[in-house]
Amino acid sequence: FIFSLLRVSTLMETKALKPRQLGYGDKEYWDERYQKSGKKKFDWYVHYGDIREQVHNALKIGGEDQVVKKKDLKILVIGCGNSELSEDLYDDGFKDCVSIDFSDVVIKQMKQAYQNTEKKLHFQTMDAKDLKFNSGQFDAVFDKGTMDSILCGPNSVKSAGVMLWNIHKVMKSKSVFFIITYGSPNSRISLFNSRRFQWDIKHEQIGSRHLYTLTKR
Repeated sequence: FIFSLLRVSTLMETKALKPRQLGYGDKEYWDERYQKSGKKKFDWYVHYGDIREQVHNALKIGGEDQVVKKKDLKILVIGCGNSELSEDLYDDGFKDCVSIDFSDVVIKQMKQAYQNTEKKLHFQTMDAKDLKFNSGQFDAVFDKGTMDSILCGPNSVKSAGVMLWNIHKVMKSKSVFFIITYGSPNSRISLFNSRRFQWDIKHEQIGSRHLYTLTKR
C-alpha cells in the first residue's frame, strides 16, 4: 500500500515538473516557427480575394468615390504573421494599413521584406490582447486565425474576451471587424454576444471556414 502511494506520488510529481508543450497560443511557438520558415509567406484559411466582395459591401465601398474612400480608411490587421493579407489590402487601395503581431521575429522579417519597395506598409510588434492605439482609431480590423490561436492557449475563453474588448475599443462607430476562423457559430457567437460589445453580427461560411462581420454600433 505504501509502495503504491509512493509510486502515485512520484508520477504526480513527474507530471507536474513536465513542461507544457508549446502550441498556437504561445509566443515562443510562433517565434520558433518563423525563425525556421524564414521570409517565406504563408496564408491561413483563405486569401483576401475570397472575401474582397464581402469587405467592400460591409464598408459600403463602390461608385466613383471608391479609390478616395479606400485610401482614407484606417485599417488594422491583427496577428498578421507572414501573411500577404496586408499587401493585398494595400494593392486593393487601402493605403493606411497597420499590421501587428506579438512575434518580434516575424515583424522584423516583414519590415525587411518591404523596406525597399514602394509599398508603404507598417508593421509593429504588439499583442492583440494589449493594443496601444487610441480609442476609436480604426475603420476596419482584420483577424485571420488570431482568435483561433488564442483559443488554443491557456485561459482561452478569457484571453479571447480580452482580445475582443481591446479591438472593440479601438474601433470607430460604424467600423467593421472581419474575423476569419474555423469556428462555427455554435462556438463563436457566444464570445461576440457579450453585453460589453455593441456590434451587429453577420455570419457567412466560405468553404470550410467562417467569416464573421461585426459592425460596431
